[in-house]
Amino acid sequence: MAATSITLDDGTRLTVRPIDMDDTDRLMAMHLRLSPGTVRRRFFALLPELDPKQAHRFTHVDGNDRAAVVAVNDAGDLVGVARYDRFDGTQDAEVAVVVQDSYQHHGLGTALLTELTTYARAHGIERFVADVLMENSPMFATFSDVGLVGTSEYSSGVAHLVMTLPPA
Repeated sequence: MAATSITLDDGTRLTVRPIDMDDTDRLMAMHLRLSPGTVRRRFFALLPELDPKQAHRFTHVDGNDRAAVVAVNDAGDLVGVARYDRFDGTQDAEVAVVVQDSYQHHGLGTALLTELTTYARAHGIERFVADVLMENSPMFATFSDVGLVGTSEYSSGVAHLVMTLPPA
């Protein structure tokens, strides 16, 4: 996966690239810029700071069973992340996407998830699994925009989605 340049629908230019081990501090800084609502929709809890051990785990991936792509602005700040973590011994992977509030609703989540889906397919992933708060309609729209479809189960305001990756 090579770095690419994208232009959002508002004209903002960003670089999309694989996450790097050197991104730990940038990921923690991005988390601090997220609104409490965005954090809750991503982590299902209020999490004012990203724990350094968790940030380290998120940025130290093997590129096969665990992979992530990030969006970087001209200042070098991370502004979005899409990641997957394969379930051991399967072709299924948990998927998660988070976009900094000021970059939301401009196509960034879709661009990141599209890149991650292509990469995952090339590494033997066949399905993404995600738990999404029912109120998070933008995330449902993002999955649909990327062509991810599948089954849903609902419980206590959370949708459990199992989505087949679209063909190449």
